[in-house]
Amino acid sequence: MEGRSRESQRGDRRRAAGVVLAGLAAVCLAAAIGCSSFRTPSEDAIATVNGAEITVKDFTVKLRNALNLAGTPSALQAHNIDAIKREALDELIEEKLMLIRAERLGLRVTDEELKRRVEEIRKDYSGENFAQVFGGEKVDYKIWSEELRKRLLLEKLIDQEVNAKITVTDEEAQEAYQANRGKYYSEESVHVAQIVVPTKEKADAVLRRLQAGEEFAKIAQEVSTGPEAAKGGDLGVFTRGVMPEAFDRVVFSLPEGRTSKVVKSPYGFHVFKVLKREPGRWIEFAEVKDKIKLDLIKAKEEKEFRRWLDQLKSEAKIRIDEERLRQVKIDEPRPAGTGPEGARQAPGKG
Repeated sequence: MEGRSRESQRGDRRRAAGVVLAGLAAVCLAAAIGCSSFRTPSEDAIATVNGAEITVKDFTVKLRNALNLAGTPSALQAHNIDAIKREALDELIEEKLMLIRAERLGLRVTDEELKRRVEEIRKDYSGENFAQVFGGEKVDYKIWSEELRKRLLLEKLIDQEVNAKITVTDEEAQEAYQANRGKYYSEESVHVAQIVVPTKEKADAVLRRLQAGEEFAKIAQEVSTGPEAAKGGDLGVFTRGVMPEAFDRVVFSLPEGRTSKVVKSPYGFHVFKVLKREPGRWIEFAEVKDKIKLDLIKAKEEKEFRRWLDQLKSEAKIRIDEERLRQVKIDEPRPAGTGPEGARQAPGKG
């Protein structure tokens, strides 16, 4: 795939897999609640996918998470709850379909691959924070790591079945560039510094020091009351319309390297300096080609992922126990941190 880095490909796979991974996490965490040697009603199948069961327990966990996101169940209309239930079950069915597909293809995640991803996630946590996540009872490391293994498995599956088949040519990128020409205009911009003081007398004193040859940044650090004073008054780069109109009129009329007269505002009395000016210009195709191709790849992958998943569903034998689905009821969502289904945020989720 031209112009596409390995890291970018991995990120794309993770995004595509993200559609289903949250639900998979819930399924895995549900296993931590505890298993009995005897089948309970919660372990009855609410649906089967090519003969593989989705239990009421797994569905309940999924549904509770969905309702937590939607708000308070008592405030929802019956038809809204039914829609959420249907959506939650559909996501579980899609997860099951992909796991079955991965198994048929013989895909596996090795211990070494799992270890590498754990280490990547660990880098996002400073000090002992990563270990502390697993210090209590809410997140079991063994369950979490198996969930992560399944996530990696789905990434492999989607990469092999969907992403590896996506290509974008330079010609396609060129067509997208021409079709969206207006997006590739860089507006005129100015890099501005300011000194702001509370009185006109102090602003006039600033001008006298500047006229005497003192450095703008040094004076800003000494007398300016703005939060950017420590940076020599550097406000950054702006296009028109970002700053107040009165400021725009001044800074966009100044040549590069020049300072303004005193400008009054509700914030005080300002003296501006234009550090750099960039005229407006059309961005050449070569400058944005790689980004356009990445955007096109992402769009194609999302579209192809949906088509591929819909085909899996159309070819599968899916049975839903509608009566059991209708009977499933959920109490008020539990406050964060009290539910067994992972109220504490597990590392690497999302």
